[in-house]
Amino acid sequence: MQPIIGNFRILRPKYEISQVDGLNWITQAHALSKYIENSFLQNKKTLPELKIYMENYINRFGCKPDKIENRGTSIDDYSHQNWDEMNFFDLKKNTSGAFLHKRMEFYSQVVNEIVVQFYQEIEMPPAHLIHVTCTGYSSPSSAQRLVSDKGWGNKTKVTHAYHMGCYASMPALRIGHGFILQENQLSLFNNEELKNNRVDIVHTELCTLHFNPSLHEPSQIVVQSLFADGFIYYSLFDEHYFNKSDFKNGLQVLINHEEILSHSTDAMSWDLDDHGFQMELSAKVPSIIAENIEKFIIGMSSKIGLNFNEVKNNAVFAIHPGGPKIIQFIKDILVLNEISIKNSEEILKKYGNMSSATLPHIWESVLSSNPKKGTLVYSLAFGPGLTISGSIMSVV
Repeated sequence: MQPIIGNFRILRPKYEISQVDGLNWITQAHALSKYIENSFLQNKKTLPELKIYMENYINRFGCKPDKIENRGTSIDDYSHQNWDEMNFFDLKKNTSGAFLHKRMEFYSQVVNEIVVQFYQEIEMPPAHLIHVTCTGYSSPSSAQRLVSDKGWGNKTKVTHAYHMGCYASMPALRIGHGFILQENQLSLFNNEELKNNRVDIVHTELCTLHFNPSLHEPSQIVVQSLFADGFIYYSLFDEHYFNKSDFKNGLQVLINHEEILSHSTDAMSWDLDDHGFQMELSAKVPSIIAENIEKFIIGMSSKIGLNFNEVKNNAVFAIHPGGPKIIQFIKDILVLNEISIKNSEEILKKYGNMSSATLPHIWESVLSSNPKKGTLVYSLAFGPGLTISGSIMSVV
């Protein structure tokens, strides 16, 4: 049984900030933070001097507007620079921003509302609901609250796929596939007719919640100018129950593959800190990917009888944008054509990096472009471990 994903729904964050305005906001925040931090110095720079310094610094290391045009956020603070009126970034009180507990309270409030919106017009409960996130936690979760409020407690099982980061959509598919197989096996064991065991997957990422203006390292400027909020819902179906009269098209999962590269655990991390979650990216990540990606994708293809070099020119690639250069970087290594990476580049440009929600946005974009039936869709994403996660799907 090869499951099919479809029925995508996207909800955008409350605020859309242009990258030009976003970089300006980051510049002002870092300058003010540094000015306050240096208040004890005798020969400290003035605030206008620090603003000029930080503008040059962020122009050097930040993600440029030609790669990312807009990013969504659920936080009002990013829409203005009245620092005394900030909810999370009153830097005069704390140059790192609000403490983690306040950020998590806000996360729960936003995500509870988002999940309810996704299910406003859905009457048929799923057999399983998988909630995916790496940017906030609360128990009971928004998924559990939804199931309780809907009265679906004896029909829907909730599973949490948390803290895997950018590649989490593919483990979520793997989990969902296992659930469908398990439900089918139970039906056969009890001599029952196979039923529609729909698995819903919901991603809720509030990446902008974890901005910290007191972290000035180049890697932190990359992170703070790259990540954005994103919310997406989709369903995983048993191939026998994907009703093509209900859905125009879908993606059939042919293989889902993953590897943790040896001796690379220090390349990427995503840890909890006093003032939010903090990402660390090593400069050696590109070289690690370069050394392993071709072997990975050729091996994944061969597992289902495909010769990668024979099929790649007619395939579409959903490449998670771990940074503005990563899509072109992988394109060059694998010798891909420009058309095949178009959807990946467009999603990065429109929305930024939404962590685990990004690949599903690219999948939705692929389906919305009316691809030819049978078109292969290769997905690639990376995360702590260092983990390479991939899948091959076919348009149905």
